[in-house]
Amino acid sequence: MKTKEILNNLKFIEVVGEIPEKINEVKIDSKNVKNGDCFVAIKGEKLDGHSFIDEAYKNGASLFIVEREIDRKPYIKVSDTRLALARISSNFYNNPSSQMKIFGITGTNGKTTTAFLLKSIYKDATLLTTIGYFIKDEFLKGLNTTPDSLTINKILYDSLQKGVKTAIMEVSSHSVVQKRVEFIDFKFGIFTNLTRDHLDYHKTFEAYRDAKASFFSKLDENSFAILNYDDPSTEYIIQKTKSKIITYGLNGGNIQGEIINSSINGLNMIIRGMGIEVKINSPLIGRHNASNILAAFSSAIMNGKDIERIKEGIESFRGVKGRLEKIDLGQPFNIFIDYAHTPDAMVNVISSVKELSKGSVTVIFGAGGNRDKGKRKLMGMVAEHLADRIILTSDNPRDEEPVEIIKMIAEGIENKKYEVIEDRKEAIRFGIKTSKPDDTILILGKGHEDYQEIKGKRIPFSDYDVVVEILKEEKYET
Repeated sequence: MKTKEILNNLKFIEVVGEIPEKINEVKIDSKNVKNGDCFVAIKGEKLDGHSFIDEAYKNGASLFIVEREIDRKPYIKVSDTRLALARISSNFYNNPSSQMKIFGITGTNGKTTTAFLLKSIYKDATLLTTIGYFIKDEFLKGLNTTPDSLTINKILYDSLQKGVKTAIMEVSSHSVVQKRVEFIDFKFGIFTNLTRDHLDYHKTFEAYRDAKASFFSKLDENSFAILNYDDPSTEYIIQKTKSKIITYGLNGGNIQGEIINSSINGLNMIIRGMGIEVKINSPLIGRHNASNILAAFSSAIMNGKDIERIKEGIESFRGVKGRLEKIDLGQPFNIFIDYAHTPDAMVNVISSVKELSKGSVTVIFGAGGNRDKGKRKLMGMVAEHLADRIILTSDNPRDEEPVEIIKMIAEGIENKKYEVIEDRKEAIRFGIKTSKPDDTILILGKGHEDYQEIKGKRIPFSDYDVVVEILKEEKYET
């Protein structure tokens, strides 16, 4: 591709050396650079791409995008290589997002479920989520919540080549701050909710909120902000966006939901507003999922989707792997696994299940290492307030000692007995072996993950697989 096309609208400080006429590909990993590639040096949290300039040069890089002077030439110096990468990536793949309808979903909780609900409505869409990405019905691979801008534009470009014109994307606060979604033309920005999370990165709740709000500040006047009426941060977001605004909620909004019946097997609700009234029967559980349904429904309606198609898509959706996922091998008690790893997410999940459980509710959980330590005590407080039995265990301890993380969680538990079983598999085994008919076990924190992060390594571990293994050992098998 011609270099001038790749660099179109790129803001730079200086150009040093003779720029090549053509560029083969754009790379951010020096190991993958080949002859004629452009290498963009990204400064990350642990590694700095500027330290790998020589490796990229040896592998054949013909142009460097950098934030400081380097010995190798030619190079273009910019103020922010992440922003430059976003512009270059969009140019290199011919600005694919401008040729599609893109739904961007942000918020602390509910992003993945809302994204999969939309995918159930738009079956031929591309989907980029925590769990992985799909083009139509083809699962390709796992991702971080939001990949780098080069990967995003490549996925959107590949989608267009396969005739896909709609994409659904989770947008994390990290990705907004790190410019990963700059120059992506979102037609719909969806806000689920905002509670404490990622303060290890953002430091304050206000900075976290600003990161979420800045996503909506970039929507243009022809886009829609689909906002949760029930969340107090919605008013703040409204002040920051120039897009059209539609609110949804269980307590009000342009599109409002009313829960008619809720059980351990799902919920029935009526959605009203903007001249619409429709009944929804969903296998999803809990009030928080009713809110996720409203978010997906409202977005699809504003995109002009047929109501019956929306209804069918929502009602046929059985849930996301690791999101209040029920495991039933014929045992006389309920077992759910869920990704809840923040105090508010735990409130949503435990409250939903507690309302519907005939017996006691046991929670088995830990907290991630190298993450916001301030939420650990709060998680303990939530468990004490809402659960009947508490089993504290390891999650993804990373570089911390599991026992120290558990102690911090236990600081929030003052008046209720709890068990400490550091080995997660044994904690789950204990929970299963000591449950009675009609009880409910909630295994929280990891959801769909199939590993534990310990001392820099990912050790294979799946809550789902462990539960199934133990239930079979206990002769619970249909």
